[in-house]
Amino acid sequence: MKNLNATTVQARDSVSWLEPLPPWSLAAIGAVLLWLSQPPLGISAIAWIAVVPWLAYALRPSRSRGDQLRFFLIAMAYWALTMQGIRHAHPAMYAALVAFAFYLACYSFALVALVGQVARSNRLPVWLAVPVIGTGLECLRNYLLTGISAVMLGHTQAQLPPLIQVADAFGSYGITFLVLLVNSAIYHALSTTGQPRMIRWRPLVIALIFVSIGLAYGLWRLRQADELRQADEAANVPTARTTIALIGRDEEIVFIQDAQREMRIFDAYFQQSLEAARKAAARNEYLAAVVWPESMYTGSLPWLEIDKPTSQEVAIDAEMAELIEGHRIDFQRRSAQVQAAIQRITGQPTGPHLIVGCSVVRYGETPRMYSGVVVVGDRGQVSGWYGKMHLVMFGEYIPWIEYLPLIDRFVPPGMGIAQGEGPMSIEVGGLKLAPNVCIETAVERIVPQQVAELSERGLAPDAIVSVTNDGWFDSSSIVEHHLRCSQFVAVTCRRPVLISANGGPTVWIDGSGRVIERIGNEENGSILAHVVSDGRWSLYQTIGDWPARAMAAICLSMMGATCFAWFRRKQGVRL
Repeated sequence: MKNLNATTVQARDSVSWLEPLPPWSLAAIGAVLLWLSQPPLGISAIAWIAVVPWLAYALRPSRSRGDQLRFFLIAMAYWALTMQGIRHAHPAMYAALVAFAFYLACYSFALVALVGQVARSNRLPVWLAVPVIGTGLECLRNYLLTGISAVMLGHTQAQLPPLIQVADAFGSYGITFLVLLVNSAIYHALSTTGQPRMIRWRPLVIALIFVSIGLAYGLWRLRQADELRQADEAANVPTARTTIALIGRDEEIVFIQDAQREMRIFDAYFQQSLEAARKAAARNEYLAAVVWPESMYTGSLPWLEIDKPTSQEVAIDAEMAELIEGHRIDFQRRSAQVQAAIQRITGQPTGPHLIVGCSVVRYGETPRMYSGVVVVGDRGQVSGWYGKMHLVMFGEYIPWIEYLPLIDRFVPPGMGIAQGEGPMSIEVGGLKLAPNVCIETAVERIVPQQVAELSERGLAPDAIVSVTNDGWFDSSSIVEHHLRCSQFVAVTCRRPVLISANGGPTVWIDGSGRVIERIGNEENGSILAHVVSDGRWSLYQTIGDWPARAMAAICLSMMGATCFAWFRRKQGVRL
């Protein structure tokens, strides 16, 4: 360990071919490589060297405040370019994009700052500290300010199924750790050219051994999944024949929609559902359920609920209650008509369940609106609904807005969504399905937590059904980042993920994170997914992300120590 630490100190200024480059160019090269490794290009191999220039920057013997400012601005530009798709949603989102890029650039800056701190302390080999710090920072990003898991370094490998199987033990953090370990080992080898061969190449050998173990584990898990599926089909397991239609279209989305436009969208999705029914009939398949994307089923007729009043609340008056009940009857009558139309095509004895993205309004002392998934049973009766639990900050709500006078005048319509109360399990065709909405699959901890809660209640789901409206992002790379997040959710939970999207990837993902079938972002169509319970155990579902949290705690302690040292220096100057 002592020798390795000694060579780490020398590594800070011994990459001769990088010496002529100014610090800002190292920052820029790293940002370009990281961008190339992620969607839209998604050249996954580049990720294994993309962080090397940033390590060279972090380990420069000295950096001026100007160098640090330039690095931060370059990191901010990288994040703004990567996340630029959010600007399409509303003109106000340009300001949100700048704020978001600033926030994410703080993590990039923290990476190079903490790596430099480790090098100066000379207590731990830098090649080992880098993956710990990088993984810990990604974990922090997954929690702070409601959390966001998009564009994690491990997601660059989403198209390599054998490698991402490690996520069922450590989440996407495990792949991030491996990618950073290889990056730091490569930098170590480049920066210790004058050292004995054993010292120079040992970290890279260790890194490659870990990657090889991950690949071997992944190949075993993939083979296991295929054998389980074949066994179910051979045994004629009923759930192996459960067919669910995922409806996807590319309808233009605007913040303010009139009733006529909502009905045109509803009719377009209705016709697409009939086309899916014709496809199922041609294949002689029993259609167990039809899934529509987020909010597409509303059609100027949201589902209404009435709260049971508490002793402190005033009950809804009789006239209002009668109007709400009439509205509910109309909603269910329309749903029964949709099911009957599908049933006439398929010839099945009952209509399919409808699992549809639809607004829900709950009336009580204060009316509350939810982004919901409404479940309609096979005979037209609403059997329940799920309210989105993880809301988009500045997209669906603004924190502390009640304490910010006049701000509400500048807030676009729709930013008043209430938070749902808990996860839900739906019984369809012998399977249990857990619905979620939009960004909930883009925050890695959310769906595993929901699956764990349902499992404790004896309602462990066999598959995840996600309804989303990605039309806000205008087919930008944001949509692909959302898809990659969903692939990792499938692996961490070891459950298929079925996504019905507007303006995004309507897709069937198996429990190994493999895309079985997909409709393009700007295409209209349907997928008939044959859902099979995966049946494999996931360590991540048992222990959660505690290994990554431990690394996050290390990062926080290092930041705390740095702040304390800075404070002590300031105090000393004052004395």
